[in-house]
Amino acid sequence: MKSALSTERLVALLKCLMAAYLITGVLLAAVAGLLYKFSLGENAIDISIIVIYCVSSLLAGLFFSKGASSRRFLWGMAAGAAYFLIICAVSAVTEPGFNPISNSCITTLFICLGSGMLGGMLG
Repeated sequence: MKSALSTERLVALLKCLMAAYLITGVLLAAVAGLLYKFSLGENAIDISIIVIYCVSSLLAGLFFSKGASSRRFLWGMAAGAAYFLIICAVSAVTEPGFNPISNSCITTLFICLGSGMLGGMLG
């Protein structure tokens, strides 16, 4: 019974992460369109990416914590952590000089954890 429960939670996490990355893709495409149309500056793009991380992690935490009976903020934080880990894995593969201990990477970790936890508390 215990493994069935954890398998259910793992499947729920994967579904939530797929939804979060779908939302990320749509929002990034919208930002790319705005960049093309209005020639946005670098600061606007950086802020947009941070907002996209927040929204996607928050929604992943919100959806993933729905199936939990208690400590939903921890389940939301777990969803935010999983979202961040996938971002890091993709960055490590695609970016040759990727440094996971950089300030921006650590900031992104806290953004994803905090947004996921907030989503879990709202769920």
